[in-house]
Order: sequence, then structure tokens, then C-alpha cells
Amino acid sequence: MKIRVKAFASIKDILGFDEKELTVSDSISVSDVVALLEKCYPGLKTVQDALLYARNEEYCRVDTELADEDTLAIFPHVSGG
Repeated sequence: MKIRVKAFASIKDILGFDEKELTVSDSISVSDVVALLEKCYPGLKTVQDALLYARNEEYCRVDTELADEDTLAIFPHVSGG
């Protein structure tokens, strides 16, 4: 199946792209996709505990299952005042 990964802010810098289409196996979770990305982009491991995820523009957890044509957004926690 195909999914689209969108990266924002510092995550875009780590991954080197802002949007990419990936072909992945069926029944893949957000955490599985992150693990795949970490193999190609080891810098992602350094911020893994400070990431937020959204599936099709709705926040989701790392154990969320993805479906064909889903969009997974990955971005850092944002703080400010």
C-alpha cells in the first residue's frame, strides 16, 4: 500500500524532505513507519520521544494503524508563550 509522509519544522530538516510517498506493507502502524524512517535517517532517533503524529490531519498515537492512501504528518512538540 502507499502512504504519504509529511514532515514539519525540525523534522523536515532531519529527514531532508517535506513530503514523500512510501510503499509499505499492509497493517503498518505509525511506530513501524517511524522505525523504517530511522533506518534511513538516524537523526530521527534523537528526537523520537518529542514527536507528534497526525493521520489524515487528526492527531494520533504511535500504535495507530495506517491504511492505503493515508497521510502521516510528523512534527515536533511546539512550545511558546
